[in-house]
Amino acid sequence: MNTEKAQDKVIKFSDIKEEITKVLNSRSKKMGIKESVTLFDGFVRQPFNPELSSTYVIGGPTVPMIMLVGNETGQVYFFALKAVLDNITL
Repeated sequence: MNTEKAQDKVIKFSDIKEEITKVLNSRSKKMGIKESVTLFDGFVRQPFNPELSSTYVIGGPTVPMIMLVGNETGQVYFFALKAVLDNITL
């Protein structure tokens, strides 16, 4: 039973890619993006550490994100997935 509940929470990138693209296109000027961009086909996890130290931590907390790549400059833009999903009905 627990595996069924866990599977219900799985979000597949291919299922929401079109909606993510619509949200990003509607917000691109507000986000300061001045070039055409390509949406990276998948989710990115950005690790973070709750403290600053000289140790390197493998694993730990992450922020799920989406990534855009500028078609002209190659600049990479990251956006928190939650901020995008707030505007998408799953």
